[in-house]
Amino acid sequence: MYHIFIVIILFLGSSLAVKTGFQARITPTGLRFLSDVGVRKLKEEISKATIPDQSGSADVVIGTIRYSLTNIHVTRFDIPSASISTVTDVGLKVSASGLSISLHGDWRYKLDSFIPVSDSGSFDVWISDVTLYVTIEIGVDATGRPTVYSSSNDCAFYAGRVDITLHGGASWLYNLFDSEIADKIQDTLNHQTSFWFTFSFVIFGIYFPTVVASITDKAEIDYSLVTSPIFDVTLTTSHKGEIYQKGNHTEAPYEIPTIPSDPDQSKMVFMWMTDYVANSAGYVLQNTGFFQYNVTQDKVPPSSKISLNTSEFAVEFLIPQLAKLYPDMMMQLNLNTTQPPLVSITPDKVGATVTGDVAAYVMQPNNTLAYLFTLEASVHALDFENNGLFWKNAEFDNQHINTDVGRENGNRVGVEGLEVGPYLVLIDIKIDKLRLKFQLACKMFIIPKINDMGAAGVPVPSFDKYSLQNPELTQGKGFVKIGTDMVYDPLWETRAKSRRQQQKDV
Repeated sequence: MYHIFIVIILFLGSSLAVKTGFQARITPTGLRFLSDVGVRKLKEEISKATIPDQSGSADVVIGTIRYSLTNIHVTRFDIPSASISTVTDVGLKVSASGLSISLHGDWRYKLDSFIPVSDSGSFDVWISDVTLYVTIEIGVDATGRPTVYSSSNDCAFYAGRVDITLHGGASWLYNLFDSEIADKIQDTLNHQTSFWFTFSFVIFGIYFPTVVASITDKAEIDYSLVTSPIFDVTLTTSHKGEIYQKGNHTEAPYEIPTIPSDPDQSKMVFMWMTDYVANSAGYVLQNTGFFQYNVTQDKVPPSSKISLNTSEFAVEFLIPQLAKLYPDMMMQLNLNTTQPPLVSITPDKVGATVTGDVAAYVMQPNNTLAYLFTLEASVHALDFENNGLFWKNAEFDNQHINTDVGRENGNRVGVEGLEVGPYLVLIDIKIDKLRLKFQLACKMFIIPKINDMGAAGVPVPSFDKYSLQNPELTQGKGFVKIGTDMVYDPLWETRAKSRRQQQKDV
């Protein structure tokens, strides 16, 4: 049944690995919810399904009738309910009862007898009291792509009643073989039903050959499977969860925390995201120069009271040679991370360390830069107790987790070293004041960079037309656990787009 359970398969991935940076689980409550939603989706999609043309023959008292059925399509479909359950170590079982379906198509026959007769017309079929069972085997292939299999032995289609009405032609004749047509249609639907269920999974594998979601124009996250899905009372999938540079899938050199066993079934869906996801992002961003930023006076907010004029800068930081060598000139500060940012998560704390430097230059009249000094520093920008600051602005738009670390968190700056240019001697430089200015620069330029990434969000396996309800976030050793329920919401995409546009406009 076309696309009925695509929400479930959206948790599946594509390339085999040995690391698990992301894990997802659908609980029995989630499966029941998806059953109800699947009914809605099936009603939307079943009207688009086509049934292959059929042909056959029937022996009657006056000869052999050869017939063909063409242009068969669904005119009505009703399904009161359906259920999805797991089959341990196998996959999913889909059950439905009380189904009814109406079909319309064209027929043509030819009677082989001593007087050949041929005719054509249309037909209507009403099939009711249908019971359906399908078992879908789900695994993973050598490349990590999900494998889906359902044979005819895994499908059962029982019709309580089949009524057929043929229009046009000689009624006395086609009444002789309408039961043959009814049997043919029922047999076709039996095989077609298996096709519908399997096709919903196969089409996903074709359309998404790898589960890779774009984050920026330079980075993407890989949600490929690392093991076969686990089917017990829940459906659990383990994913790579690593962020790569587009076109360069170099592994980030970090250990991946272990996601502990967790029996929690209080929500429909659970997701575990390790700090390896964030650290692989930092690795990519460092290698692509994301955190390089050149600061000139026009980029400094007036409220910051930071002057990049050499004469004023020299007075504030007691660098008299600066004003003598380059009087009343403008400076440029080049901010740069020298190591990838590192994030660590514990049950009671989120910490992140950014190590970098600030190189100061004078912008000379001939448009060249004269090197002054480089300040090497480490910034513990997000180091605070778990008081909700990191997650206070976390949002879920069904496709992304968006965060905002804020600019008021208590950053801790450590000055690691100071390198001075050949013509500059620093006399009693106010390191503490320079440290404070560096901290302010981080708030103005580095933290917004991080928040830009937070606004873009980390894509999570999508919930098409579903809203997350009452999401809860908890922290563990090296991971964040997200538990959420879901509600059917066909307008969520419109609202999500509007919200993202509002964020851009701010």
